[in-house]
Amino acid sequence: MAQSRGSLWYRLHICLHLLFPLFTLYFGDVVADYNSHRLGRERSTWASFEGIFPEKLRGHFDDCMSIKDEGQRGVCQLLLATNTQASISQESDSGGGSDKSPTTVTDFCSYRKEGGPNFFLHASQRSTELQALLDSYTKMHRNCVSWEHAKLNEMYLKKLAPDCRYVVWSCTYIGLENKFLSLISSFLYALLSQRVLLVDQADWDSLFCEPFLGSSWIAPSGLSLKNAIFPSFSQFYDQGCGLDIQEDHPECNSSVVSVVFSENSKPSEHRFLVCPSAIASVRNVPILSFQNSNQYFAVGFFLNPVLRPVLEALFPEHNVFHLLSGFLLNPSQPVWEKVKNFYAMNLANSTRKIGVQLREFKGQYRKTYDTTSYLCIRSHSGLCPIEIDQAREKMKKEPNFLALNSQEYVSVYVSLPAGGHYKQLKTSVGKIERETGQPFRVFTQEADGKQLQDVGRVQKALIDIWLLSLSDVLITSHMSIIGYIAQGLAGITPHLLKPWRDNPCWLSVSSDPCFHFGPKKVVCQRDKFVMKNPLTELRMKRKL
Repeated sequence: MAQSRGSLWYRLHICLHLLFPLFTLYFGDVVADYNSHRLGRERSTWASFEGIFPEKLRGHFDDCMSIKDEGQRGVCQLLLATNTQASISQESDSGGGSDKSPTTVTDFCSYRKEGGPNFFLHASQRSTELQALLDSYTKMHRNCVSWEHAKLNEMYLKKLAPDCRYVVWSCTYIGLENKFLSLISSFLYALLSQRVLLVDQADWDSLFCEPFLGSSWIAPSGLSLKNAIFPSFSQFYDQGCGLDIQEDHPECNSSVVSVVFSENSKPSEHRFLVCPSAIASVRNVPILSFQNSNQYFAVGFFLNPVLRPVLEALFPEHNVFHLLSGFLLNPSQPVWEKVKNFYAMNLANSTRKIGVQLREFKGQYRKTYDTTSYLCIRSHSGLCPIEIDQAREKMKKEPNFLALNSQEYVSVYVSLPAGGHYKQLKTSVGKIERETGQPFRVFTQEADGKQLQDVGRVQKALIDIWLLSLSDVLITSHMSIIGYIAQGLAGITPHLLKPWRDNPCWLSVSSDPCFHFGPKKVVCQRDKFVMKNPLTELRMKRKL
């Protein structure tokens, strides 16, 4: 039976076989059929959603058992565990258990104060479940940081167990865009595991505001895990650590476990994402170090059979990056001022905003982009045929029609990496104007007087991404990480330039990024199932 364009199978098939032939995994459309791979034995004690939580956080789980829906029951348990962790840290901070008097915290972030999130006209609303979780997490984060932040490094050196558990994220050698992908993925894991996210990245506060008012997401001074050697997740898990199988091995006594997802990750590392026992094994480890990951591995958690129902309840539209980045990533005052001023001067008054991002691989100039980008802009400029016909008639009667109507224009923002394509785009846009009678204006940071020379290179890259994300229509070359971030921030599905296809301006399947090097086959031996190729898994699921 033919599959509709919006069907789950269609979207997965397109993303895996057309979008990235080397194997790309679109997170909303993959599933590991847990039950179909059972070996006929009872599920292990940790192979349940409750099993991923430390024992001390499960005290009130009975309150959720009357909820029949598995996803909603899991959300209930997740909220209870997060609130319990917040209470534990609050009792420690207050020295006895009484709640502190609430204090008023001033928000100094211009982006939030001036309504920066409202610039994203196509943004989706968070589910009530996700908003409740973010509120609970924020309270937990504040309490833990208030109690332990200043002494966390000392506790780490003395191997003392903290009251809270942490995810320390750092990336030292990869690009800004890849950092966004791994940071949001790490934050998703922090939400699911009641861990405090700390960022160990130089000058990060020059790019973003503090997301947790009255607190800090920056790792404390002295607590740097970048050059230290810890057991990897695979080493920890293979020794049976954390599962009451073998606790006397050296790896099992480590207070830090390293987790990395890159293009070089082996299937054994992907067990962290897929296998219930794997994510349960690290539940009592004080610190997980997510270091130098360059992938959007948030996708992989949807393959975990005990996590997927909860993730479906939290993210019913499967737009994890869009919803979490809107909460976590708020541009700093210098970045926001440049974005706001450029937008007001060039883009705000346009009737339609088109963003174009073209990435050249290995410095090779692709002339086909010039042709396909023209066709894509032409077909998605929002012009109705009847309006085009009327404008053409007016142009015949009035030679200066375009100049007289220049205030009603379509803006085209061209991202910096487009290189030599910028000049060609300006020429192409002129052709569209003559064909349609619609005024166009093309902008880019470099071409408009170099207004942003006083901004550092990384800040300038962030400004470029943010301006691109404020588009109504986004046109990008395939496998563009800059395009990924812009579409995720905006919550819009981009049009991908694919010159080799019959339809070179191809509408993608989601606003969220793809997992380029996702798990292809993962053996969850302790959980007694195998996750094979996601295509196979989904076919089996549909037959059941």
